[in-house]
Amino acid sequence: MRRTSNPSRGFTFIEMMISAAIGLALVAAAAQLYSKALNASLVTSQRAQLQQDFRAAANLLQRDISMAGAGALGQQGLSTSAVGLPATTGTLPVYPCTALATCNYINNLPVAYPVNPTGSTVPFLYSIIPGYDLGITVNAAQGATDIITVIAADPALSLNCYVGTMNAAGTAVTFQLPTPLPSTCVLPTNILTPAALNAAAPVGLQIGDMVLFGTNAVGVVTAPVTACAPTSLSYSACYLVTFAGPGLDPGHINQPGAVSGSLAQFDNATTPSAVRLQMVTYYLAIPPSTGLPTLMRIQNGQVPAPVAENVVYLKFSYDVNNSGTIDTNQASLPAGTTPAMITKVNILHMSMRSQQRDSWSRSTLSLYGGFEGLDLQTSVAARNLTSQQEYPMSCSTPPCY
Repeated sequence: MRRTSNPSRGFTFIEMMISAAIGLALVAAAAQLYSKALNASLVTSQRAQLQQDFRAAANLLQRDISMAGAGALGQQGLSTSAVGLPATTGTLPVYPCTALATCNYINNLPVAYPVNPTGSTVPFLYSIIPGYDLGITVNAAQGATDIITVIAADPALSLNCYVGTMNAAGTAVTFQLPTPLPSTCVLPTNILTPAALNAAAPVGLQIGDMVLFGTNAVGVVTAPVTACAPTSLSYSACYLVTFAGPGLDPGHINQPGAVSGSLAQFDNATTPSAVRLQMVTYYLAIPPSTGLPTLMRIQNGQVPAPVAENVVYLKFSYDVNNSGTIDTNQASLPAGTTPAMITKVNILHMSMRSQQRDSWSRSTLSLYGGFEGLDLQTSVAARNLTSQQEYPMSCSTPPCY
């Protein structure tokens, strides 16, 4: 008998099982490859975002530190590296502050200015103000973080081109732009006319801006602006700036009744020259809106601005010129030294982590694993402070602004 094949017979059970097993193996391999590709893509994306945020934060921090002292506390032609603040009314000045609002940004508390190490209780404004262990604690094993404040002259506003008239109470100054411009006038490159004091931010004077006044007869005094308005004269040539006292200055720097460190010292004195300061403080905070540790930057009396999220550690040390001997890597300044002796800021740690974890779980459809991380360790030379220490300013024939 001849056996013929049946084309409709189909697959046997064994053949189906083998085919299914091969198919499942191929699907599992494809899923495994997809999972690895997804995780690799996630890690790459996390690292790219982290590096971008890290670079932006590091550049901003290094730029501000490198400018510390530029044209600021020596701007008036005086041999000084610090400005004494009021200390005789029983209320000591504090920082960092938002204009007409609060100074409670560091661990929900204001920070006191450093005092002269000779035993005096007089607080001083320095071009670099260290803040060892003043910041929040993100990781208990690492401990408290640091803050840092740097101060430089603001080149955007040529305030030294104006002539100021101080009222007797030391609470207001009327600025006028003379013709011709005074010899103290320093304009930015390719700028022929000083900017109007009422120009739009950030060029014009704003409430909360720190202004440094000085004469050789009186010395230097700084004060934050509490109000500003045009006078009855030319809107761009004359400006009335108010430096109101207690109640309107949350930092307590404007104290007209203080014996020293007050603008009232300039009554009947030589017309003071002036410069606007850039006072910048960096610190870590955890905004309620995000719940993430964030590097914050507050400038003058403006609202703090986030620089980068997920900055989990911030630590500094300082090189100090101690009577010709350089003390390196000082977390807190040695006895007998002041912040005016700082020559270099060492960023021991600015640690950042990625926004998300770096692995994806197929079973739970969620992220797991660790975070990507970067840590900045570098040094930034305080060039202007070093120059002031090696070539101190002098003035033998006043006025020498």
